[in-house]
Amino acid sequence: MKRLLLVITIVLFLVTPVFAEDVEKYGIDDLIQSIYNNNTKIRKADEEVVQAHLDTKDAEAEYQPTIELTLMGMYMANPFIDDITINTNDILMQMGMAPIPQSYDITLFDGIGHTFYNASISITQPLLTWGKITNSVKLFKAAESAREMQRDDLGNQLVTELKARLAALVYLSDIEELLGDVITTSDELVSLAEKGSEEGMILEEDVLDAKIQAGEADVSLKEIEKQKAMLIDGLRVLTGIPDLEAEDISYEVDESEFDAILSCPLDSLVALAVSPSSPALQMLDKSGEAMEYAKKIADASMYGIPDLGLQLSLNYGGTRFPLFETGWTGEDDWGLNVTVAFKTTLWDGGKILNNVKRAESRIRSNDIDRDSAIEALTTNVTDAFTSAELSAAKIEYQELKLENGERKAENEKMRFDAGSSSRSGILQNELDMLQDHIELITEKMNLAQNCYTLYYLINRTSDSLPLISDGGTV
Repeated sequence: MKRLLLVITIVLFLVTPVFAEDVEKYGIDDLIQSIYNNNTKIRKADEEVVQAHLDTKDAEAEYQPTIELTLMGMYMANPFIDDITINTNDILMQMGMAPIPQSYDITLFDGIGHTFYNASISITQPLLTWGKITNSVKLFKAAESAREMQRDDLGNQLVTELKARLAALVYLSDIEELLGDVITTSDELVSLAEKGSEEGMILEEDVLDAKIQAGEADVSLKEIEKQKAMLIDGLRVLTGIPDLEAEDISYEVDESEFDAILSCPLDSLVALAVSPSSPALQMLDKSGEAMEYAKKIADASMYGIPDLGLQLSLNYGGTRFPLFETGWTGEDDWGLNVTVAFKTTLWDGGKILNNVKRAESRIRSNDIDRDSAIEALTTNVTDAFTSAELSAAKIEYQELKLENGERKAENEKMRFDAGSSSRSGILQNELDMLQDHIELITEKMNLAQNCYTLYYLINRTSDSLPLISDGGTV
C-alpha cells in the first residue's frame, strides 16, 4: 500500500508542472506569419512568382549563344569495307616483270573497322532581331513584377480577412456571454410567470410569451455557436493551423482604428484608393506595360524585316574516338562551317498583321479594365464608408438606449423596493437592456468589417492615414 501511494505521489509530482504551465497563445503577428508560411493561396502565389522569374531568365538567355554537342558511336559486326591488299606478283606483272616464287600481300587499306564515331558541336548566336529579344526581356520583367504585386495584394487581402474574422470572433464571444445572461433571466421570468399563473394572477398567454422569449434566446445562442464554429474553421484554413481553437488566440479589437478612418473625408479616402500607388491599379499598369512590349515585338516581326544569325559548326567522323584514342587526328575527317543567315516572313495569310492588331486591342482592353477598376474602387470605398458611418450612428443610438435603460432599471428597482413594482418588471427591463447590448455589439461587428475593408481598399494603416487640417486633407 505504501509503495502504491509513493508511485501516485511521484506521478502527481511529474504531471502537475505540465498542467501548471501557461499555454502560449497565438497573437496577431503569429497568425499573420502563419498565413505567409502556411496558407495554400500564398504558397501558390509564391510559386507563380518563381515561375515568372524563370520566364524572365529564359528571355534573358536569348542574348547568349546556344551551344549544342552531339556524340554518336556505332559498332558494325560486318563492316561494309574490308581490308584492301595487293599481291607483289600483281605489281610485278603490271610492270611487265616476271613473278617471283615468294610473293606476299601488301595492305593498301586496313578497312573501316568495326567502330565508327561521329562528333559535332554547333554554336548559334542571334546577331540582329530588331529589339525582339530586348522587348521580350522587358515584357517578362513586367509580368514578373505584376505577379509579385499580385502576391503582395493577396497577402493584404488575407490579413484583412484575418482581422475581420478575429474581430467577429471577439464580438460573437461577447454576444454569446450576453445570451447566457438572457437565458438565465428568461428562465427566472418563466418561473415567475408559471408561479403567477398557478396563483391565477397571470394569464396562460403571458406564460407562453415568456417561454417563447426564452426559446428565442436558446435559438440565438445556438446560431452564435454555429457562427463561431464557422469562423474557427475559416481561421484554420486561413492560417494553415489545423488544430486552432478560439482559446488558442489572443486578440483585442482596437476600436480607435475605426474612429481614425471615419474621421477622414470620403473624398480623401477615394483619392487614396484610386491613386497611382493603389495595388490594383499598379498591377494593371504593369500588365499594360507588358502589352506595350508585346506590341513592339509584333511590329518587329512584320513582313520583310529579317533576323540575322550566326552559326559555327565543327564536325568529326572516323573510326577513332576523338581525344581518347590515338591516331584520331590522322584520319583527316573533320569540317568547320561558318553560316550567316537572314530569316524573314514574306507572307503567311495575314497572321502577323492580326498579331499586331490583337496586341493593340489588348492594350485598349487593359485601359478599359483600368477605368473599370477605378470605378469599382470608388464604389466600394463609398459603400464601405457609408456603411461604417451608419454602423457608427447605430452604435451611438444603442449607447443612448443603454444609458436610458440603466436609468429605467434604477427607477424600476426603487419602485420594487417601495412595493409598487414586481420582480417580473425588473427582469423584463434587464432583458431589454441585454437585447440593446447585443444589438450594440452586432453594430460594432459590422463597423469592424467595413473599416477593415476600407483600410484594405486605400492600402493604408491607421498610422499612415492622411492628416486632417482646417483646410482639408494634408
